[in-house]
Amino acid sequence: MCVFRPAHEFEMVTLSDQLICAADNQDELLSHLVYILKVILPGGVSYAEVGAASAVSKVCLVEEGGASSHSDAWLLLWEDGVSVHPVHKHTQQSLRMELSTLSHHEMHPSENIITLVTADSRSVSLRFEEQRSCQSWFNHLQRALTNQRAAPQRPAASHSAARQSLYPVMDVRSRGSVPPAIERCISHITIHGLKVEGVYRRCGLAVKVNRLVEALMTSPSSAPLESDEQGVLDSCSALKQYVRQLESLIPDREQQQWLHAAVISDERSRFSAYRRLLRQLPDDNRATLNALFGHFYMVQVFSQVNKMSAHNLAVVLVPTLFQTLNQDLLRLTREFIFHHTLLFLTADGEQREEEEEQITVF
Repeated sequence: MCVFRPAHEFEMVTLSDQLICAADNQDELLSHLVYILKVILPGGVSYAEVGAASAVSKVCLVEEGGASSHSDAWLLLWEDGVSVHPVHKHTQQSLRMELSTLSHHEMHPSENIITLVTADSRSVSLRFEEQRSCQSWFNHLQRALTNQRAAPQRPAASHSAARQSLYPVMDVRSRGSVPPAIERCISHITIHGLKVEGVYRRCGLAVKVNRLVEALMTSPSSAPLESDEQGVLDSCSALKQYVRQLESLIPDREQQQWLHAAVISDERSRFSAYRRLLRQLPDDNRATLNALFGHFYMVQVFSQVNKMSAHNLAVVLVPTLFQTLNQDLLRLTREFIFHHTLLFLTADGEQREEEEEQITVF
């Protein structure tokens, strides 16, 4: 189970241990938590739900009469709803409930079960593996219900936008938008391709890739992305080709500055230069790079299975991002993948520190 705690901390409870994970600020805390959850949660859990989650726990769905259905699932509590995501999606579909529709909720402490009932009499009972997890999750549910009743109603448009954003945590630093085709490919590859060996290194079928790129250009929401291994490789190749065909995410007039930043020997100064260059980019470019490098970070998390470390990914991706390949850009790309959180989710305090350093130099 994962739950938020005060002072930029979250708590993780396993069957044998309890861990408190701390960060320097809320942005870093959210980013670390999102990466952990995206690794352990089943495919199909949206970034919007993960980014807004305040409590997440492994549960077992319970049938009427108290018998476990042997259907393990992950239970997420977010700002204004609850979602249940079966580990094995072929056995049962995900379930979502808005907090505003709940008519009854209760906990059975002796059995570690929480039951939720909606106004239309839909009921779901969930058994927790640990009493502590059950009690903590129920407390968070009650707090969320109290907060929702006390909070003023948000306009429907802003509510919808908040729920549908694919990268809510990243929006803190990037106000631009990510092309729908890139969002679609990232989502598809994250769900189906993280464990495919050689993902992004192995090529897709040229004819299918060209058709995919054309479809992504004209109608990204209906582009025929396939979920088998070859389909994932086709999607990866199509994403790379689509990015190459965009106007350069790093404008040609600025590429020399990026090369100069890449050769700075001191790591702290080099990363400060990277962050300054990111802030100079147009909002859409920065948002798109943010989404891409966040995705590549997730790919390298599974490198023991897919054999694609940050370095291996950089070798493949430098020509896509810079239309050239050299050792300095290779290091830059590797660092942008591995240190994505540090570079894209820079805290205000770090920015002020950089500005103070510049003043000192002057």
